[in-house]
Amino acid sequence: MGLLGLKDHDVIIVGAGFAGISAALFTGVWGLKTLVLEAEKPPKLWSYLRRGFLGTMSGAELIQRMVKEAKRHGVEIHVGEKVTDLEIREKKIVKTLEKDYACDVLILATGARCKLLNVPGESWLARGISYCAICDGRFFKECEVVVVGSENTAAQEALTLSQIARNVTLVTNSEKLEAENSLVEELKRKGVQIMEGYKVEAIEHGELVNNVKIYNIETGGKRRLQTEGIFVALGVEPTVLKVEKIGVETHKQGGILVDSRQQTNVEGVFAAGDCTCGSGFNLTSCLGDGVKAGLAAYLYIKRLRRGRAT
Repeated sequence: MGLLGLKDHDVIIVGAGFAGISAALFTGVWGLKTLVLEAEKPPKLWSYLRRGFLGTMSGAELIQRMVKEAKRHGVEIHVGEKVTDLEIREKKIVKTLEKDYACDVLILATGARCKLLNVPGESWLARGISYCAICDGRFFKECEVVVVGSENTAAQEALTLSQIARNVTLVTNSEKLEAENSLVEELKRKGVQIMEGYKVEAIEHGELVNNVKIYNIETGGKRRLQTEGIFVALGVEPTVLKVEKIGVETHKQGGILVDSRQQTNVEGVFAAGDCTCGSGFNLTSCLGDGVKAGLAAYLYIKRLRRGRAT
């Protein structure tokens, strides 16, 4: 037992998504006593079906292999154990609903979630609704699609889809389009129809196409847009703990600020993946972040042990 009778680990990782498990795999291989804590049971990402650079392997197959390999190297993975609080004393203290733990290194990999429209019909995922043009755009080749959002993210999604879809309509869901001028000009060059001053009221699902019910913010006038795909691009919000309590800095989006080694401003505390809002919300980027965080954790503990030995 470690500090004040708490169960002690070299590394505790909060979050068992691609970033968290890739970090755990690295620290486990290097012989660090590692614990992964994941609130969901089972974790949604463990059934992630999308394919991409993986060829015939789905995201679910990849992460299950990673979990199996991490466990083979002695990593403890507790699913359904939610972290409720963090403290820093002599060590980092991680509190859950079940018990408290102590560690030398804390890696935050809590992920992020897309902001929702919160309108009727939005919950019908896989029925023409997506939150990622890079992930799902290929399914809408030569189709009519609608992008919803007013900032750079929405403009970039619309530009990506303009190379795939037959027609792209951008509904700002606010009074005006607030993207950078260069992106707005590019949207116009690509023939994207921009509908400023309209908000989405509901999504209606049909056999092959969907209707997006929108209304004019100023006049209240209503319209229906017929489309085969709706891409919601309102941005994301990180699903982080109240990390400010332990002095970890965040940026205006709410993501955790890290350097090129995934180190936060607090010594021995790292962050990886979507919770930093810097990974591009992409599977491969999360994997890379996790590996960097795992390596940084190993080097940190190596220096720590060297210091304790002198």
